[in-house]
Amino acid sequence: MRRRLPPLNALRAFEAAARNGGFAAAAEELGVTAAAVSRHVQLLEARLARRLFDRGPRSLALTAEGRALLPVLVDAFDTLEAGIGRALAERPRALLTVNAQTSFAIGWLLPRLPRFHRRHPEIELRLSTAIETPELRGDDGLDAAVVHGRGPWPEISSHLLFPDRLVPVCAPAWLAARGALEPRTMAGETLLASDTAPNDWEEWLAHAGQRGQRPERPLRFASSLLPPQAAMHGLGVALADLSLVAPELDAGRLVNPLPAIAPLRRGTGWHLLHAPARGREAPVTALRDWLLQEAASPFG
Repeated sequence: MRRRLPPLNALRAFEAAARNGGFAAAAEELGVTAAAVSRHVQLLEARLARRLFDRGPRSLALTAEGRALLPVLVDAFDTLEAGIGRALAERPRALLTVNAQTSFAIGWLLPRLPRFHRRHPEIELRLSTAIETPELRGDDGLDAAVVHGRGPWPEISSHLLFPDRLVPVCAPAWLAARGALEPRTMAGETLLASDTAPNDWEEWLAHAGQRGQRPERPLRFASSLLPPQAAMHGLGVALADLSLVAPELDAGRLVNPLPAIAPLRRGTGWHLLHAPARGREAPVTALRDWLLQEAASPFG
């Protein structure tokens, strides 16, 4: 339906002039000149074929028609202003609390989070870190968690993001000074290990054809986050998940000294967990779909 209304600027000019008692005051409110307000009022009077003001040499008074029109416009503009204010008011953001192990958060999640925020500005993601697998029973304040393992997790919905792909990594300068490495001599190198995964190097050596060998002089750290960092500083060779050190490999801060050996896959990996009921909630669904898409990308 086509609305048969006078021009909005003319209605605004009349309403402001009538409410403020003159063209000059209306002009100040609207940010135009008094002459512009007067012209708009004249256009409105011509459109309505009614005089809205009685104009004297030094006075301006509303006619009966003007007095009848003023409250209608005041009410209409008040309603319009309030409605626009409500439409533009910032909507409350949904809070999504997620736990992830520090190595995953720093090595994989944080570099990608800006893309999640751009896609879902309506979600405030609150990230915490812990090593232990959370219960996700609804009373721990968590909506979801990214954990490392192989499962299953009873009564919990799980989604595999990507499996482990362990490769040896070291600093380019360390490798240049040391020279080429061979699997049969790897046990004698300074192998950087984590107390949270004490058997990784034994598994990798067996995978590389050196079954029964153990690191001869390992350098151990309490956190799985530290061996790759120590490798970047030239302390030795670390085992790292290919997905978690991809930025360092791409940037040349780390290199794989034995690229001909396929990554070690152990059946473990990184999983998104949440209570089954949370899977029907929009924020958790958005996070799940985004994580799976990111993990499936060529750079996942």
